[in-house]
Amino acid sequence: MTQAKKTLHLSNKNLDVFLGKMTLADQARLLCGTHFCTFGGFDTEAGYIPEIRIQDGGTGINYSHLLNHPLFYTEEIQKEYREEELDRVCHHFYEKEVLTEHEQILQQKLNQMLRELREGISCAPGCYPPGILLGATWNPKVVYDTGVALGMESSVFHIGVLLGTPNVNILREPVNGRFFEGYSEDPFLARSLAPEMCKGVESMGIAANVKHFACNNLEINRSLMNEIISIRALREVYLPAFEACSHVVSTLMSAYVSINGKHCHENQWLLHDVLRKEWGFQGMTVTDWGACQQKAGDAVSCGQDLFMPGPYDPSDIVQAVEEGRLSRQDLSTAAKRVLEMISRCQDVRKPEALTTSTYRKRGDRAAYQAAAEGIVMLKNDGHLPLSTTADIVFFGRDDLQDYGKGSAQVCTDRHEHISSTLSRILGSAHIHANDFEFFREGATAIVIETIDSSEGSDRPNLKMNPKTVATIQELAANRGHGKICLILNVPGPVELDGLENLVDSIFVVFYPGMMGAKVMADMLTGRLNPSGALPCTFPVRYQDSPSYLCYPDNLTCLYGEGIYVGYKGYQKRGIKPLFPFGFGLSYSRFEIGSPHTSYRSGRITVTCHVKNQSAIHGKTILQVYVSKVVPRTARAKLELVGFKKSLIKAGLTTKIAITFDKQDLAYFDEEYNKFLVENGKYEVFLSTQGCEDLVPAGSIYISDGSEELRCGPNWNLRQISAFPVLKEAIRKDCETLGLSFLAFEDNAIYVPSMKLHELYPDDVAAFKHFQRAANAFRED
Repeated sequence: MTQAKKTLHLSNKNLDVFLGKMTLADQARLLCGTHFCTFGGFDTEAGYIPEIRIQDGGTGINYSHLLNHPLFYTEEIQKEYREEELDRVCHHFYEKEVLTEHEQILQQKLNQMLRELREGISCAPGCYPPGILLGATWNPKVVYDTGVALGMESSVFHIGVLLGTPNVNILREPVNGRFFEGYSEDPFLARSLAPEMCKGVESMGIAANVKHFACNNLEINRSLMNEIISIRALREVYLPAFEACSHVVSTLMSAYVSINGKHCHENQWLLHDVLRKEWGFQGMTVTDWGACQQKAGDAVSCGQDLFMPGPYDPSDIVQAVEEGRLSRQDLSTAAKRVLEMISRCQDVRKPEALTTSTYRKRGDRAAYQAAAEGIVMLKNDGHLPLSTTADIVFFGRDDLQDYGKGSAQVCTDRHEHISSTLSRILGSAHIHANDFEFFREGATAIVIETIDSSEGSDRPNLKMNPKTVATIQELAANRGHGKICLILNVPGPVELDGLENLVDSIFVVFYPGMMGAKVMADMLTGRLNPSGALPCTFPVRYQDSPSYLCYPDNLTCLYGEGIYVGYKGYQKRGIKPLFPFGFGLSYSRFEIGSPHTSYRSGRITVTCHVKNQSAIHGKTILQVYVSKVVPRTARAKLELVGFKKSLIKAGLTTKIAITFDKQDLAYFDEEYNKFLVENGKYEVFLSTQGCEDLVPAGSIYISDGSEELRCGPNWNLRQISAFPVLKEAIRKDCETLGLSFLAFEDNAIYVPSMKLHELYPDDVAAFKHFQRAANAFRED
């Protein structure tokens, strides 16, 4: 692989000088991608600008993005191979048996080029678990270590910006084709974990990328969809993880969708007012691929920096400056951000000391640990872990799908089948296929339910494959002494339709990455103790999902469930799920004791003792939930505010303390356009089994909440009327001052949102009885 390469070292010291020498056309072109997954790489009046690779992704190196470049898909190769053949090779790079002889020759040519690019690294790239499995780990360090491994992969392939590290779109709609890419349905869990991915990638000198800003929660008509979402829901549910990442990430991708009538890539409120002005983001923004079908110059004026894919036409950016739609200063600011990214990424390459052996070991270790802590055991009647003499019968497939399709797809040959891994542990004589006789005599049947999911389309429903259902029903009807283990290799929730009652154990592995099969084998045989917990709710049926009635039938999607996403929506409507948020079993048994909650100086601390009552070392996730006893505004019944994953050795007790901030109790008030903390009583609960299995941990009383909510003239007439002591104080003040109390009573009925100071603007300061009552008032 040879290419004449121009070089010019850009440094932050000379960027302003370099930028000043660039023409209007140069700066406009700089904001436009050069090839499908690169930007830069052209001459300007100021000099040559290096080319930077920008591609997916969050699960590893996407060959479709990498190889679709003239460096690989050269003019010579283009003459001999069609794009369709290149695409097949990219998707089946290490599956030569499915390639034609002609395509195998292309694969060999490309593989030789890749060896040169990797500078001595001679093995395939790694495939890592997606966001949903990382979310199921509830372990920030595991997410960080996965980010480090992905940064290492990027350096080997000379990728400057690694997209989707992370994808923090909330897991709102369970049929979403990219559901598996997000971290959680809960904003607190998502914002607690996702920034660690950014930190891990950035620690390797690679620019991480958080996407898709914001609310890319569906794939149907994604580039045309207008989402109608309340500001409160945006602030409480959909933006917190982006805000958390914005402080530690270098790049951000805007989403395809429109929010409340405005495309995300030209949404000034999102890209400028919130992202840059409020959160202080200093990095580069990039469009999703092909998202900007409008005027690019207008998008730049709103805060969009880079337009992908290339080659992208810069003419409207130039025209926008000439017409006054875009200031030259705003163009230069965007161009400088892109130049800063190029300056930072221009020398990306593998660490000199990295060998094939260490590259492989580090990747395998990170992928294994993520799967080990993220795979969730949902049921175990006691037949697991298997004994060393156990017999296993696979009915149907004996391997796992490592990844979802689309940007998250990663080709590798570093994948194992569960059957071959179990053969090494138990011996090949104990592994069978489709043998009912062995099953009835006491073997464990393993049934793997694999459901495909992909970027670009949503799933039609949450149903399982009819063949899997029929297999389990047949096994259950003819079980003899056999046991049935169901492994859910799925992108998200599925409807079990009663199958949970027919099987003896259930695991959900989601898409577990290249080490998923090894981890699953180790869990089945007790070498590994399950410790994952669900980052999303599994409903009994899809119709129970809070978003069910809001699935769009055209080009508008109303987020009608508001803030009641995931478990908050189930609890609001009193609907019991199949498996709740935060649920996950272990071979160990844990018990919470001596819970206590205290509040001091704006910090809440919850302590308890957790005992491992089993003879097996295990990890448990202590979860903290709060509930406002008498909320002034609509609130979720429970909200996650803290968690901690701890290893507790067999028979021992560990004291665990979790501290969180008073601000974690806040809700977003649309009237004041800010987060506010209510005074009053909050009940605190602990759990190791999710949001439906709670242990009371006491309560706290907040008396130093937000001033805007303090009882007084800012209260509206409806609020005051709800408390007789306050209403009586108003009556006395009106009598004393000669004011009409009837005006208060009438307006409390007909204009309940009117504030007291608006009704009596000139006299409210003299309301002494009300002031005393308000000062003594204690909510709840």
